[in-house]
Amino acid sequence: MKKVIIVLTALLFALHMQAQDKALLDQIKTVNGKITSFEANLSNTLAKSDEKRVQNGTLHYVKPHEFAAQFNTGKYMIVNEKRIKMDIGIFHGTFRLKDGGNMQALANIFLHGFQGRAQDLANENNYSLSTKTEGGFHVITATTTKKRLLGIGYKQVIYKYHTDSHLLKEIVLISYKGSVDTYTISNVKYNVAVDKNRFQF
Repeated sequence: MKKVIIVLTALLFALHMQAQDKALLDQIKTVNGKITSFEANLSNTLAKSDEKRVQNGTLHYVKPHEFAAQFNTGKYMIVNEKRIKMDIGIFHGTFRLKDGGNMQALANIFLHGFQGRAQDLANENNYSLSTKTEGGFHVITATTTKKRLLGIGYKQVIYKYHTDSHLLKEIVLISYKGSVDTYTISNVKYNVAVDKNRFQF
């Protein structure tokens, strides 16, 4: 009887935590889903075992599927409805976006982060999700146990949202090789007019 009580208690606790996680994810999605556009300063840090590179720039986003990250190093990532153009890391060139494709999966990491859609990212890529609150942020971690699930080598995607506003602060990409690619936004101006030419190429 004692074992049954322990098992039931553990099950109820797990269900309670799942309900809390869902409520938090839903709240973050609701808040960020109301944002139609933003412009922000953007900092990108790539940390590998033997080096660390930092670049700064700007980020412009228009809901639902356009953003442009442009850095002072000349690097960039631009996404519109049909294509992605980038010169970052191993990616150089212009690629078509299509459902289920690697480039669409990469674009969705950022778009879903902007829109608070961590659960959608998990559903699309068979990620498991975990949440915690620390240091003034809600931290949502999406993890896969499958090898190279996205085809681009990310085993984890981490979103950090402010605890007070539920707005996005940071996206962290962790590769299978252990590199940590961090994108941090600051001085954000929400629901502003953005020149759509930024997304054309």
